[in-house]
Amino acid sequence: TVDADPRRLRFHLMPPTGWMNDPNGLCWYNGNYHVFYQYGPFDPNGGVKFWGHWTSPDLLHWQQQPVFLCPDQTWDIHGVYSGSALVEDDALYLYYTGNVKHPGDYDYINTGRGHNVALAISKDGIHVDKKQLLMENKEYPEGLTCHVRDPKVWKQDGNYYMVLGARTKENRGELLVMESTDKLNWKHINTITTPEV
Repeated sequence: TVDADPRRLRFHLMPPTGWMNDPNGLCWYNGNYHVFYQYGPFDPNGGVKFWGHWTSPDLLHWQQQPVFLCPDQTWDIHGVYSGSALVEDDALYLYYTGNVKHPGDYDYINTGRGHNVALAISKDGIHVDKKQLLMENKEYPEGLTCHVRDPKVWKQDGNYYMVLGARTKENRGELLVMESTDKLNWKHINTITTPEV
């Protein structure tokens, strides 16, 4: 019934049901282009976020794959938020934000939220072989709200770099620059800001 709906998109990617948002982890791996995306399968207005997944050999013919990331750990239980992909060592490394909303009377901006950097590793590009927590709010620089998220990772000159979007307690946006030698252990090396307009 859903596929027969004349309002259903035929060229652009569209989830089978529910809600779709940010594209994530766009890459070429194992003979296919991969598009992961924020996916709320149970709520057309968002709800708890998963990562949906499509693959294509040519960017024209797409195959829907099983849901790639599910919020199933204590450090991502309220949603697997946006991130990026790094292809290396015959594996796909997917960095993402694990969202946690602690129960209680919180504003979820300055208190009560965990925005954790997590990593999922896949050898076939379809199934997750391993997930692990890399960083929590307490490991980010001081002066920030709980909103630190959306890791983008790349390799340059033998090291790995990550940028994270951050919100200060003064409601300004910043870009945190992190560095690693092993893709797992990260240190803050710079903060990029712009003058207020």
